[in-house]
Amino acid sequence: MRDRLLPFFAWTLSTRRLHRLLFLPNSNRFLVALLRHFGARVGSGSRVYPPILLINAGKDFSNLSIGENVYLGHGATLDLKAPVTIGDDVTIASHITISTHVNVGNIPLQEHFPSRSERIRIHRNVYIGSNVVVLAGVSVGEGSVVGAGAVVVKDVDPGTVVAGVPARPIRKVDPSREP
Repeated sequence: MRDRLLPFFAWTLSTRRLHRLLFLPNSNRFLVALLRHFGARVGSGSRVYPPILLINAGKDFSNLSIGENVYLGHGATLDLKAPVTIGDDVTIASHITISTHVNVGNIPLQEHFPSRSERIRIHRNVYIGSNVVVLAGVSVGEGSVVGAGAVVVKDVDPGTVVAGVPARPIRKVDPSREP
């Protein structure tokens, strides 16, 4: 039964209109409870705002692990083909895309770009701006900042500000300025 309901609930997470139509609570507590029910690990104090689109989830959301005190903004797209781990005290702004796999399809180009799935890790105390894309295999180091609109194609060192397409280091975070 649970396996048959998963696609419906994944769709439920992705649309505000359905929340209104079915009189579902449009709150982050409802979404967090739904994620947990289908196998995601979500830490206390974390907030997840609709709509959220979960793709390639398989039979459950067990590839998603969200730490404590995480803010996941509106319009997030999370590819759960491989594990996505988000550490504690992370803010992820609206309309981000986290893509754990690459598949160009069954075309000749596949010889040059074979399919692959790799884990994505966002370590603790990270800020990710709106409209950011994080690609397969990337690790965003502790205390880093990813500027709005960046496309992160390789690991971000701890305490680094990155921005651009592709994302490049801009400067180091000044620890003396942190509260």
